[in-house]
Amino acid sequence: MNREAYELANRIKAEPGADGGTLAASPGDVEMKQYKNYVLKEIKKEKQTGIINFQSISVAACAALLLFAGIMFFDTDVHAMIRQISWSIGNALGISGDLADYRKVINTSVADKGYIITLQEAVAGEDKLVINYTLQREDGGAMEDIIIADGSLYINGKNVTDGVGGGASFLDEEQKVIGVVLDYFVSDVDFSGENDFQINFGKIGVTDAVKGIWNFAFRADGSELIADTKRMPIGKTFEIPNGGQITLDEFTSNDLEQRIFYSLSDSSNYIFKAVAKDSNGNQAEFGVRIQDKDSGYMQNEEIQYDGRLDAEAETVTITLYAMELSEGSGRMGNDYMQIGEAFEIRTGKG
Repeated sequence: MNREAYELANRIKAEPGADGGTLAASPGDVEMKQYKNYVLKEIKKEKQTGIINFQSISVAACAALLLFAGIMFFDTDVHAMIRQISWSIGNALGISGDLADYRKVINTSVADKGYIITLQEAVAGEDKLVINYTLQREDGGAMEDIIIADGSLYINGKNVTDGVGGGASFLDEEQKVIGVVLDYFVSDVDFSGENDFQINFGKIGVTDAVKGIWNFAFRADGSELIADTKRMPIGKTFEIPNGGQITLDEFTSNDLEQRIFYSLSDSSNYIFKAVAKDSNGNQAEFGVRIQDKDSGYMQNEEIQYDGRLDAEAETVTITLYAMELSEGSGRMGNDYMQIGEAFEIRTGKG
């Protein structure tokens, strides 16, 4: 059986459409241009690989905060309806480690409108929350297509849903259980401590969406993951063809992800990527995950295939590339061009 999957990679700012469900980004935003380019790229990949890729963002319009609505399952007979599959965030991301030191195990199920959502785990990290959940029918039937639940994130009672990315696939050959992993990107929230989280799912699917209430609440603490993050300063500045500058500020690595942070001296109409190779022979490509007017970060996009740079290697060599986005349309320009010369940073292990 061909396993279908989708991958969401870029954070964009969005507003509810007229029907409350269709979302439209402000035209001309750098984030939207990046998103359009990413989708075009993924469509080309889909033609070659058969994998379906698309983007989903939601902004809540709830007037009241609902706690644990729906039906919470604890009864043994009801639990028998749920097909249990061992599937952690580490499994979902393709990471060799299980993130045991950082994950919050929730394993709570809610049923409504014929569907059961089981929120399994959560990991709080720097500027984001990662969750994984399974979705299945109450009657145990198979599903033809991959569908996901559209949900809003609350932290300490405040709706902070900004951007979301992730992936989904069937976890069984019978196509009865869908596994979803989501990254909620959050700004202006301190994750270096315990916070109260609530995720309210209000509908499942896009076409002929099923509306219901699948709400979850839990506490999670990101302090250990943040404290265990290795940080290596870069401080390398490059000229951008439009006359601006990009400065690669810092390389960070932890068990969840690897990032290269950068800052921009001028509003850029470019999207960036970096190819990094460590002294132990590991190589990975970093793609833009978040970019605002004057800053952003690139993330190791191959870590989900266990393409991790070794943070214990003596050196890392980085080559920076840029691609211009067409004004107005946000279409792809020419292929990525190398910016400056490759350079080496020392990790302090040598």
